[in-house]
Amino acid sequence: MRKEIINTWNGEKVELNISSDGYCFCPVCGIKSDDKEWRPYDENGHPSYDICSCGFEYGFDDNGEPPYYKSWENYREKWLNGKIEQFFGKRITKNEKLEQLKNLEL
Repeated sequence: MRKEIINTWNGEKVELNISSDGYCFCPVCGIKSDDKEWRPYDENGHPSYDICSCGFEYGFDDNGEPPYYKSWENYREKWLNGKIEQFFGKRITKNEKLEQLKNLEL
């Protein structure tokens, strides 16, 4: 696994986890992207407005304002504890969520 750093438009740095085969992990839930080119933010730190299977929308749930990690942490806690009803894809158990979060090396 490697880290990819994006400098945002307001000077913040966004750190993304990238798999050994080049795919980005969702910085909220740790799911591996299906698209090797996908990133939640572009090279200038602007959000993609994509919605992850955990329900997090980059640019909406983070208010489009860095530092993004604060909104990731808040959303992640709600998602992990079942307080987020919205989901895209199959529902997963708390144990599956914990396993998926290992991709983020938290």
